[in-house]
Amino acid sequence: MNPGNIGAVFFFEWQRALTPARVVWWFILTLFPIFIITLARLTFNTMPRYEHRPPGESWPQQEPWLLFLFALIPMLVSMLGSLLWTAPVISSELERQSWTYLAVRPHGKTALLLGKYLAAVTWVLSAALLGLSVCVVITQAEDPWHLWSTIAKLACISCPAYAALYMALGTLFPQRAMAIAVAYTLVFELVVSWVPAIINKLTVQYRLLALLQDWGSITFGNEMLILFGYSPAWIHLSMLAGSTACLLILSIVMVNLRELTTTNGTEG
Repeated sequence: MNPGNIGAVFFFEWQRALTPARVVWWFILTLFPIFIITLARLTFNTMPRYEHRPPGESWPQQEPWLLFLFALIPMLVSMLGSLLWTAPVISSELERQSWTYLAVRPHGKTALLLGKYLAAVTWVLSAALLGLSVCVVITQAEDPWHLWSTIAKLACISCPAYAALYMALGTLFPQRAMAIAVAYTLVFELVVSWVPAIINKLTVQYRLLALLQDWGSITFGNEMLILFGYSPAWIHLSMLAGSTACLLILSIVMVNLRELTTTNGTEG
């Protein structure tokens, strides 16, 4: 397969992303965590306990800011942005009646998936990192570099992982991609990932939380250690990298094996 085909899809998707609607979504993803952190800082500034704090005193301390930004950036921005971009990757082409022209080109389906995947990752990651950078400045944390680097690394991991996950769901269920992706997120990533059982280790959220505990030097109680385990960071990174690669391969195999019609998005 010619890598130039993937690059062509990548640049085309970025050009198509510069429409008013998608630009507005990009700004919403970027500004929402900034808005929440700003509200938190304003609340802090009005608390009587800290109105006359000594110069240089910061609140909350590092751990609460890490947890707060983790919920806003790797969870909210990465998860929501990837869902919006990659879940409808097949259904959107079927609706535009462009699937037939892409499918007949040599390796056209594979180039389409990988090009759209790279465009989604870079699009979402740019919003996540810009929002994070502004948020860290607003927090006035005691160690801003540690705060930024920890959440930035998690964002760089979560965006490719979630994009591959939602792309796989979109290729498996093109007709109901968004509904199934939302249902999966609510059930598995937001609920099952907190269940102390083997199944929670299959979720992206479990791996990210374990890495947050390790890289963020967060002190959890024994109950939380039982939930996340004692595995080193390289185990979680290897599992995320392996699952991301497997999900991309699954998407490519499924989209090349199935014959989709442009009328209803089902197998022909």
